[in-house]
Amino acid sequence: MKFKKLLLSIGVVAALISGGCSKQKKQAEPILTKIQVIKKAQKTFKSGQAKQVVSLRTDTSSQVVASNFTFGGDPTVFHLNYQTENNQSKKNSHSMDEWISNTGNLYINGQSTWYKAEVAKTTGHTYADLLDAILNNEMLMDPPSKLINAYQMKRSGRTYTLTAKITDKEVMKAAVAPIFQTNTQSQQQQKIYNKLAKAGKFQDMTVKLVVKGNKLATFKYNVNLKIGKLMRLSAGQSYANIGSRDFLKLPSNALDAKPLPKANKKK
Repeated sequence: MKFKKLLLSIGVVAALISGGCSKQKKQAEPILTKIQVIKKAQKTFKSGQAKQVVSLRTDTSSQVVASNFTFGGDPTVFHLNYQTENNQSKKNSHSMDEWISNTGNLYINGQSTWYKAEVAKTTGHTYADLLDAILNNEMLMDPPSKLINAYQMKRSGRTYTLTAKITDKEVMKAAVAPIFQTNTQSQQQQKIYNKLAKAGKFQDMTVKLVVKGNKLATFKYNVNLKIGKLMRLSAGQSYANIGSRDFLKLPSNALDAKPLPKANKKK
């Protein structure tokens, strides 16, 4: 009996020790550093939604150019909804819905017929430019040291939030470059953006990166410029619904697309 009681006592102690160890393991997850949070964001970034917005405004008028991307798949496919809005003239506002693949073509659903055209000739940027701007955006995938140093981190459980405010001109120029390159639907639009940026004065840039449960939840930044005394320009890019479009594919009907008819320049 004494031997049995001794074995029972040992078993109880072992169970308590084992339970204590399991609890310790659950509580032992280390708190991440800023660098580790950034690396978590980079590793889990594959597909989702992105938005580019360029806004030009004065005290009496405003014009907004926005590109809304859904992206994903292997190789990556982009589904783009492009919109311009002018608060003074509805005639100058329009939207365009298109798909872009690694073939170098964009595809437009003409309701009864799909059409295709070369991305570069139509929009002024290439498929590779889109990859650089959306999937390989420098501010997320290879952030400059000045941005990393400026990040302030807050933690709530397994949610990490990095925020920063930047006034360095070179960082801000690098941030707007991919937006000016790809938020376009004509070859002249990028030139206009660059002229405005050259004439303007970079003011500041705000950045926010959120990692939740070891995965990127959102990333966004916005750059503000002042042009002359009355005009303000802002350019920003943001991400959401990360990992929601890993298997995105070009619509099957687009594979039978016809060449987009050329505009008749004769009047």
